Amino acid sequence: MKILKLTYGLMAAAVLSLASCDINEYPTFDNANAFVAIQQTSASISETGDTLSIPVMLTSLGGMNGSVEFEITPDSAAGAVAGKHYTLVNEGNTLNFAPGAATQYIKFKIINNDVFGGDVKMTIALKNAQGVNLGANKTCVVTIEDDEHPLAFILGTMKAIGYDYFSDGAEEEWTATFEKDASDLSKVWIYNICSGGCSDSSPVYGIVNEDKTEIRIPVGQTTANSSSYDVILEGFRDNGETDIENGDYIIGKISPDGTITIEDWFGAHAYNAGTTTSAGWYAIEMGGIFKK
Repeated sequence: MKILKLTYGLMAAAVLSLASCDINEYPTFDNANAFVAIQQTSASISETGDTLSIPVMLTSLGGMNGSVEFEITPDSAAGAVAGKHYTLVNEGNTLNFAPGAATQYIKFKIINNDVFGGDVKMTIALKNAQGVNLGANKTCVVTIEDDEHPLAFILGTMKAIGYDYFSDGAEEEWTATFEKDASDLSKVWIYNICSGGCSDSSPVYGIVNEDKTEIRIPVGQTTANSSSYDVILEGFRDNGETDIENGDYIIGKISPDGTITIEDWFGAHAYNAGTTTSAGWYAIEMGGIFKK
């Protein structure tokens, strides 16, 4: 299969003339160029009653005084509401900076409940900077993830155990991740369903039945991006004797503790890009187990 190599370039350094400078002098920076900004554009936290801290930093070499206000706006479709989903820990909506205290935090105490209502969001926006410029990164979208999702017992990181066809069924382990769908409560997205031929940019989905005892994962889904190959999820039944045709599914049985057992064989099959000509398999698992 294709091996990607990264090439790094070197940038030539410019020669600085020191003819008229005292070599013991240090460069000085004008605090007029200092700014205040949020250090991340997004954040998420599970609805478990923990505290979320969003760092806001004033950039200044020598340190300086300044302040900035912030406002919180609930998402228009699924808004996080103060007093219902969170409590603002800060006293007021102003952050004050001083030499030696260049980073301040907007803090939220997340409110836990026992009712499923879905994820909620809010946007933090900086405004009215005093004594300092307002940086380009002035907003952060915060998501509070509902921990009462009906499929929560199978979501998250799983230890995957498969039986490698190319090594006479030898057991192998890797890590897979199951994530909920943004709108469909019966759908999950699976990252690294196979031990090879998968990428984080190409998860496959599965549909869980109403009783939450079975997941069906359609074959024919793309498992990895490649300019040379089309990498497709395929499978077999009856101990490898019967192809699972497009439109059909790999079937996993779900235990009450969230363990998923797949008896079908499954793997990532590579085809020359845009053709039906096989270029080989990245992996074939002779069944597998996914468990937390």
